[in-house]
Amino acid sequence: MTRGAALAAVVCLGFAPLLTAARNPGFGRDIADGSRRVAIEHMRIAAADRLIESDDEIAAYIGAGFNTVVLYDNEQWGAPKSEERIAFETTFARSHRLHVVLGKATETADVTDDEIRDRLRLWDRFGHEEIIAVFFLHDDAFLIHARVERQRHLYALAHATVPDWYVLGMIGEFGFDASPDAIANYFDPDAFDHLVVLMYPLNIGAVTGVQLDSASSADPDSDMREYVRRYVTRMNEKFIRRLHSDQLVILLIQAFAYTVEPVGRVPRSADITIQASLGSQLIRATQGQERNHALAYFLWDGSRSGMFGLWQRADWRGAAEDVNRAEERAINP
Repeated sequence: MTRGAALAAVVCLGFAPLLTAARNPGFGRDIADGSRRVAIEHMRIAAADRLIESDDEIAAYIGAGFNTVVLYDNEQWGAPKSEERIAFETTFARSHRLHVVLGKATETADVTDDEIRDRLRLWDRFGHEEIIAVFFLHDDAFLIHARVERQRHLYALAHATVPDWYVLGMIGEFGFDASPDAIANYFDPDAFDHLVVLMYPLNIGAVTGVQLDSASSADPDSDMREYVRRYVTRMNEKFIRRLHSDQLVILLIQAFAYTVEPVGRVPRSADITIQASLGSQLIRATQGQERNHALAYFLWDGSRSGMFGLWQRADWRGAAEDVNRAEERAINP
């Protein structure tokens, strides 16, 4: 897209009728009064590798009860997004009354602090009101061995550059059996504001000592419920109980599979429902999380090679919509 075309698209989008806005209750009330915390507590988000910008996609996304999108600082092939593209994506989110969580690359030490500051400021210039949080880790800190020293540095840099945004930490199954030394190396609740907890039971559940297989199980629903209970209990014991009273947990459930997976390790729609509904209930039952209705799913559009997600599975999307609507009714009876 040329510079002129991109800017024209931004201008046109900015004046487009907000046909989907009415289906996203709560956008203005959150940010207008400065309460990004409320936006986190009420967040329903499905991470995609790209902006889901076509009319049918965004209508389905909002129709399924999602109110937040992930936008990444880099294009899929790794190049930083242009100023025009950032302007387009943030304007798109604003026009559809969607909050934004910004995903930064897992920055290495060869990226300078000034470069990180410049990119954060660029996004802030175009999307200050829409962006509620930023994360740097794209996977479990215990898997990619993102040490707390680097986390502390990056998170402090973000806090200093864009102080109105939350910074999100990220852990998952590879922390399930973490030793005290590993926890000290990769987890510091003082570094981040809120915590993304990845839960991928059918994909990497074996890491926790449980290999789910719905094809061979006599009661796959019971197996999934037991996995979720066991997992959230352990993550609470090791991590969630260490959080400060104002820190929230964002549970990101498995709503994806790879084409090479055997059928027993591909989520059923019931698995999506159990993970999301029971997982959310168990998170709210932990101390400090009583008002937390945040839920996250992965992956929406399945553009990664060999992966499919909510966009390809109407039954998964329907299950997510049912849970999302139930969470909304719980917030606004």
